[in-house]
Amino acid sequence: MRYLRADERCLICSLRQAENLLRKTINSPEKRWVIFREIFRVMSEMKWGMKPLEVNGKIHRFIMEYVKEEDPFKEEKERSNEIAMKLVEMFRAEILNSPDPVYSAAKLAVSGNLIDLGIPGWKIEDVFEKLHEAYERPFDRENFEEFRNVLENASTLFYIADNAGEIVFDKFFIEVMKMQNPSLEVMVAVRGKPIINDVTVDDAKQIGLEEVATLIDSGVEEPGVVLDKATPEFRRMFFETDLVISKGQGNFEGLYEEERENLFFLLTAKCDFVAEVLKVPVGGKVFISSSSL
Repeated sequence: MRYLRADERCLICSLRQAENLLRKTINSPEKRWVIFREIFRVMSEMKWGMKPLEVNGKIHRFIMEYVKEEDPFKEEKERSNEIAMKLVEMFRAEILNSPDPVYSAAKLAVSGNLIDLGIPGWKIEDVFEKLHEAYERPFDRENFEEFRNVLENASTLFYIADNAGEIVFDKFFIEVMKMQNPSLEVMVAVRGKPIINDVTVDDAKQIGLEEVATLIDSGVEEPGVVLDKATPEFRRMFFETDLVISKGQGNFEGLYEEERENLFFLLTAKCDFVAEVLKVPVGGKVFISSSSL
């Protein structure tokens, strides 16, 4: 059985994310100091063997006990969705007229994972240029022909979503897959409650995702998915659907050990830890089957 266990790099990364969240939500330097000191205590009690997303999730939950705002990233997520909806329209004709629209839409979906659409002050043209540059790059590792064969014969698809903003590109990818397979029934797993910038039910409804798929609440309170913490409905969908796409690094970290047929990971390797596991460079675009890991 495969194992993915956090190392010291994951601890350091979680501290950086904790700093960003504290600076965003806590104005008092003294209070940030006190909370950070407690974070060190929490980390000192962590046992070896945790998954990277479990380390991050535990620290995030601890910080949120001090934060009064239920969804501190709400504005960024809304802005990300709005920008992404404009960007999709700028790509639509190019992708639908490409020799392989499904492949092209998959590249756009994973390229959207590279761009932080929530940054204020960006002009839509600048974001388009940056995104198009990422889109033009091929996958660094892929099993796309295997995926295509499964998609053509699938009746049901379970799509495990990642962040707001990029969910717009996921929606477009789903639309293109349904053009390829019109009878395909799609279920998309999102968050029932806010966790950093992960896409929630409300975020998904902002872009009309329910028009092309059934929304499922994962029930997980970490930035990613771990099966034993997910709802029974999520686990049933994960094991009983014909095809599963896990989007993003956090979901990859949580589902890396799961071995089921027709499970595909679509992500960008955002850190050297995950890049080493995937055998791609940092920033590498990946669309691979679980069986190839």
